[in-house]
Amino acid sequence: MQPVVDRTRNLIWCGSYDHYLYALNYKDRCCAYKVSCGGSIYGSPAVDMAHDRIYVACTSGLVTAISLEVPSFRIVWQYEARAAIFSSLAIDHQSGNVVCCLVNGLVIALNSHGTVVWKGNCWWSYFC
Repeated sequence: MQPVVDRTRNLIWCGSYDHYLYALNYKDRCCAYKVSCGGSIYGSPAVDMAHDRIYVACTSGLVTAISLEVPSFRIVWQYEARAAIFSSLAIDHQSGNVVCCLVNGLVIALNSHGTVVWKGNCWWSYFC
């Protein structure tokens, strides 16, 4: 996956095929946090600075929201999409919705509470 730099917290967020999302502190050169995400992580996570959260998706179809509030990170919610996710997540900063594309052609938007606010079928799934 493509790592994401979180300069506010001096972290690099990166996932792996080993089912973990890692928060690597690049100043102290240590692993500050790791969380099991239930599957391999291929797409980049999305950082939502407005809600102090990071969202990550995995190949098992699980989308995980993690609070970035100090002193400790914690899982806020998880959503089971029922299809693998190999793509990076995107955030609509105006609405706060997290958008993910599933391998079955479905596109889902989740709000900051993990509720589906819309879904659509990508009928041109060859291009998605």
